[in-house]
Amino acid sequence: MSSKTNLMWFRQDLRTFDNTAFAACCEHARQNHAGVIAVVYLTPKQWQSHRKSLWQIDLILRQIRALEQSLSQLNIGIIVRVVDDFALQATDVLELCQQLSISHLFANLEYPVNELARDQYIAQQAQSLGIVTQWFDDSQVVAPQRIVTDKGMPYKVFTPFYKRWLAMIETAGLTLSPTPAAMAINTTQLAKDSRNTNDYITIDAFYRAYLTPTAALEKQLNHVGKLAQLLYPADEAAAQSRLDDFLKKHIADYNIARDVPALNNHLGATSRLSPYLAIGMLSPRLCYLKARQKLNSQQGLGSEKDIMRWISELAWRDFYYDVMVNRPDIVKGKAFLTPLDESVAWRYDLADFESWYQGKTGVPLVDAAMRCLNSTGFMHNRLRMVVAMYLSKNLLIDWRWGEAYFMQHLVDGDFASNNGGWQWSASVGTDAQPYFRVMNPFSQAATHDPDASYIQYWVPELATVPANIINNEQKLQTYLTQHPHIAYPTLATPTKISRAMAIDAFKKTS
Repeated sequence: MSSKTNLMWFRQDLRTFDNTAFAACCEHARQNHAGVIAVVYLTPKQWQSHRKSLWQIDLILRQIRALEQSLSQLNIGIIVRVVDDFALQATDVLELCQQLSISHLFANLEYPVNELARDQYIAQQAQSLGIVTQWFDDSQVVAPQRIVTDKGMPYKVFTPFYKRWLAMIETAGLTLSPTPAAMAINTTQLAKDSRNTNDYITIDAFYRAYLTPTAALEKQLNHVGKLAQLLYPADEAAAQSRLDDFLKKHIADYNIARDVPALNNHLGATSRLSPYLAIGMLSPRLCYLKARQKLNSQQGLGSEKDIMRWISELAWRDFYYDVMVNRPDIVKGKAFLTPLDESVAWRYDLADFESWYQGKTGVPLVDAAMRCLNSTGFMHNRLRMVVAMYLSKNLLIDWRWGEAYFMQHLVDGDFASNNGGWQWSASVGTDAQPYFRVMNPFSQAATHDPDASYIQYWVPELATVPANIINNEQKLQTYLTQHPHIAYPTLATPTKISRAMAIDAFKKTS
């Protein structure tokens, strides 16, 4: 065994293809005739405090097994460690470096406050121990704080950010990190000989061993275990295959189809790549470059708008990360428009909140979307806006409650994007939607689910009700009154009235 060993710390970048830190780690090892060993940490208490969903934990656990297979083909062993939180993680990785005589530690940066503090501590301690740490930007197409206004300030509005984002990529270019070849020094046995917890990695075993039992988690556990692998297969090849399939079959009509939730087995015609981007199974640069390649091959065929619309979704992801890094107080529950947020008389009605998250509000599109989320860990993007606006505007319930609930249930839970979307919907974030603009969920249903097929799939109580009635608020209330055998709630407060109440509440803040 070589006395020189590099450690690659995989975090939210669980892939070998186009992984900036991993490529650098392997190239450094090749040049210095060193070995490479990988480590990945599971932090159950930290995950629980950050409300990571069982759906996402399950995907991470399955992807770690797939990553282990990929690394073994490169003669790289992986150690899987379990520690409660980031503080213990920092201590453990430094101890591991000393135990394995690590000379260089490589990792891609994570940007939330706790993660940055952890990495700063590790870098300082490692230096005193003679260990070189190297950190890389990897999780975005363009790293945070690279795009600024002419005055050097961060952008507060997406559209000008997006224009400069495109210009920067076109000027500087974008390339993928090289794929490492097999290492000359095999470290798979070293990984097996180290303290390793690979054996137990299933969602059920992980839950039983490390998560604090709650009734909600217990209820989800069996459901997630049965369905997750079908909906969200692990392995980098599966993620790249889904990307290729989307670009080949669906991106050409994305601009319109993305707003139709009934498509794709009632999950919507979105790419559904967000779970893979969220845990780093898929490179965002690869997504951009393949979409650009598709755009270049489609010139004159009329699909440019659709492709650019999808590319803009990658930019939105970068934008919200940029906002988070520039405004770290957002991670601690603050709104971008703090004075406005603190002036709104948010409600904290548990009964109304429960009816919302259970999909029992009496608003069919909202209820269908929430039941879809609870059943699959996923929600169509337009419907995320609809349900978020209904909670924060019509019900005037603090958007932070909804934000937290989404994180607890989304397979693609990503703090920056989730927080940005919720603040936008509540009119307290960047690009804030004017408070007087409140999506009418019945109008949204009539436009985007005109035959009510999505609603009837997820709300079977309405399966026999005609679509033109389901999507008309007044007609539906009348119909339910006339058909009391239908076990679906009538709407307690008409949306017109609840909208007016929300607008009045916001007006009082000015």
